[in-house]
Amino acid sequence: MEKNIREGKISVAVLIIRLIIDFFAMIIFIGFVWIVRDIIKFFTTKLIITNKRVVGRTGLINTNELDSPLNKINGVQVKQGLFGKIFNYGTISITTASTIFHFDMISEPNEFKMILNNQIEIYDDERIEKQARKMAEAMR
Repeated sequence: MEKNIREGKISVAVLIIRLIIDFFAMIIFIGFVWIVRDIIKFFTTKLIITNKRVVGRTGLINTNELDSPLNKINGVQVKQGLFGKIFNYGTISITTASTIFHFDMISEPNEFKMILNNQIEIYDDERIEKQARKMAEAMR
């Protein structure tokens, strides 16, 4: 039985800023592709923490998917530039045993990282407690 703890979404401020930049680029006949790309990225990027796993997906045609149990996550990193700090968005990199997944332009990335790390600790504590109960029952 899984329940969502926190969902990471791309920052609306980033979308607005990128759309403004894209609009000006479109004036010089390049930005239309950028606008479509940014809107697709906005609507197709999902990053969810449940009580048992982290699930993430980016992309419409070229997709990148993450589905990892919390105990298989080796690290979480947040990267923020100047605008990221001003508008509170950044790139969240989640390292598993096999690869690193990058989720760009996620709003409130430090809060997301803190919640994910706390959930990993809770998951590990519950798993250890469950093992201890099984061992105690086996010794009876």
